[in-house]
Amino acid sequence: MRVNSLSETDSPLELSTQQRARAMLGVYAVLFLLGLETTIGGSILPLAANELHGLERFPLTGTLQMLASACATPITARLGDMYGRKRLLRGSIALLCLAGIGSAMALSMDQLLAMRVLNGIALGMMAATAFAVPADVFPDPAQRVRWQSVSGIMFALSSSIGPLLGATLSDAFGWRSSLFVVPVVGIPVLMVLCFIPPNRTVHIQPQRFDVLGGGLLCVFIVSSLMALQERLGDVRSIASFVGWWLLCGLVLTSLWRHQLRVAQPILALDILLNRGARQIIFSTLLSGAVLFILFFYSPTLLHTVGGLSMVEAGVAMIPMLVGMPVGSVLNGLLFRRQRRPQRLMALGALLLFSGCGLLSLLAPGSSSGYIFTSFGLCGLGLGVINQNQMLFMQMAAPAQHVGSATGLISTARTYGGALGSALLGLALGVSAIDHALSVGLLFSVIASALLIPLSLRLHLH
Repeated sequence: MRVNSLSETDSPLELSTQQRARAMLGVYAVLFLLGLETTIGGSILPLAANELHGLERFPLTGTLQMLASACATPITARLGDMYGRKRLLRGSIALLCLAGIGSAMALSMDQLLAMRVLNGIALGMMAATAFAVPADVFPDPAQRVRWQSVSGIMFALSSSIGPLLGATLSDAFGWRSSLFVVPVVGIPVLMVLCFIPPNRTVHIQPQRFDVLGGGLLCVFIVSSLMALQERLGDVRSIASFVGWWLLCGLVLTSLWRHQLRVAQPILALDILLNRGARQIIFSTLLSGAVLFILFFYSPTLLHTVGGLSMVEAGVAMIPMLVGMPVGSVLNGLLFRRQRRPQRLMALGALLLFSGCGLLSLLAPGSSSGYIFTSFGLCGLGLGVINQNQMLFMQMAAPAQHVGSATGLISTARTYGGALGSALLGLALGVSAIDHALSVGLLFSVIASALLIPLSLRLHLH
């Protein structure tokens, strides 16, 4: 595809207060919908797979969604930088609604899996566009961070509503009714997005989307994530593991050589060559792994080590879910007062380190206050860290590549989660579950400790 322009959004000097408010209202609506999709889909899909006689293939729903989302994110991010984000954002919502309707009407497991692929593409498009819009509207980070802090509240609000709403509808009308929630809510979200101010095109030079680079990047993402997901056990799994990594290495070599030759590379090399950007990406890998371990394995930890029931374990995690948006809001209030905002991210890392350290000392009979405090500290720390990583990455990137920079953070977080999953999978393969969980927590303590000096040494322009 060839265009004669490179898209950049208007600066705040060219947007009225009303236009900026409309743009951010659209972002909040998208994030509210994202929270509903994440929580309802995760709780209802096992019921759907069971009724469609495909429970043994249920793990594929998550794998296919993750791969599709990881591939769609950098592609959409680059397209957003070139063509503008409004149409892509509306397209992602429309695709998400289509996937929701298709999932609700699925008559076989194959159809459900196909819809999860579409769902993953839509989620990747949303991540690449919605989080980049604030940078278009507010180039000044001090202004942007205040508006972005509300995003966490919207996501947390819908995430708390989603499980209850999904369970209520499923009990009353069956699992299919729950999957219609996102398409129904998506209609007014699309209407809100119609009022977002359009991007204004700035003519810089002829642009050509790097189709070959995009294809190679997708193959690299799929092969590397599949390699990280492989569980080593027998000869066949080891051969598959080695095969995926060989393919990953070959594709990466071809991709890098291609990127050095092409005029407008898909990877936006000026970001990757920026020292500060590389530091932020590394920090996102670490925090993404910790986030995955805490979210997906903490209930098991509390059940096996702390002696709590699974219901009590779920309740014990509420402080972390509440702490993340609270940390985001506090970060927004404090950011403007900091000459070196890196200190805020270091503070978040210190809070995360403290929470993970307390969890690593969890023992049978630990009090509820001890557990709540541990998860609350983790939530506050992650809220501060996640927001600053996105903000710092956008600050490090040139204005014409802010979407690609935002997409890199989302992709790095996905890889961080895959690394956390691979670490715990390896530990579970060689030791009992309680020892494997201890290994995961030890890694979380070390990773959060590394984030403290890394945050202080970040190079920001």
